[in-house]
Amino acid sequence: MSQWQRTIKREVEYHGTGLFRGREVTLRLKPQPPGSGIRFQRLDLEGTPPIPALVTSLKDNRRRITLGGAEAEVEGVEHFMAAAAGLGVDNLLVELTDSEMPAGDGSSRVFVELLREGEVVEQLVPKKSFSLKQPLAVEEEGASLVALPYGDGLVLSFRLDFGKMSSLRQSFGLFVTEEGFIKELSVARTFCLASQIEEFQRLGLGRGVTEENSFLVEEGGRAITPVQRRPAHLRYADEPVRHKVLDLLGDLYLIGTELRAKVFGVKSGHSLNVRMAQRLYSLINQEPSLREGQEVRV
Repeated sequence: MSQWQRTIKREVEYHGTGLFRGREVTLRLKPQPPGSGIRFQRLDLEGTPPIPALVTSLKDNRRRITLGGAEAEVEGVEHFMAAAAGLGVDNLLVELTDSEMPAGDGSSRVFVELLREGEVVEQLVPKKSFSLKQPLAVEEEGASLVALPYGDGLVLSFRLDFGKMSSLRQSFGLFVTEEGFIKELSVARTFCLASQIEEFQRLGLGRGVTEENSFLVEEGGRAITPVQRRPAHLRYADEPVRHKVLDLLGDLYLIGTELRAKVFGVKSGHSLNVRMAQRLYSLINQEPSLREGQEVRV
């Protein structure tokens, strides 16, 4: 990854549909000066302030990441945040005409393409970086995340195991670089267990689901399309676990800085991911020098 902060050279726009609410939304990315961070702003709600893309803005983590407060919220930001992390983008204003990020094809692909269309540029101001120097661990209901010191970059490893709910068992790991992210993670699509469909329907979610932007996993481990329930064509044989790593990358980028550590996940989801992000964020903000764009080792 670059040693310099990054933004985009020019404003870019994308129009699509939200995965959960199924409403049309326009997304606009705008360059921002060094030190601005990534912020979301709702254009459909007049006068609402930007929402920092930080774990301190977390409003909900059930099935997706929602940021915001009493005045405005933005949901489903994890795939965009993964794209920003994968391409090393630090500073952006993300404008939206509705509450939900567009789904694209259910992966980070559309966001990678949009950032590249805007032309990612270096700003010649040192990138904020956090090197973990002590082990951290969080766990709940048989799931766990462990972060270990590693000063050479970010390594993410994940073991997918749904227990009795599905026979699917997969593992995947990646040393995160821009090239590796784009090739190995960026196009892994969202999915859920076929047994969870009733829960989504009860919550009024999944209205933007199509045959192309997601897939289901049956109890026996077979992947099927969400509407017609036909065999799904996967982009990777282990696409489910790669998407879990994609989500983990996006969730951890809510610490607001580049992370240098080895992170191992077992059956983790958004809830546990953001708990780890909260722990990391607390450590980072014990060190005021990070605000000056310096590397911090804790």
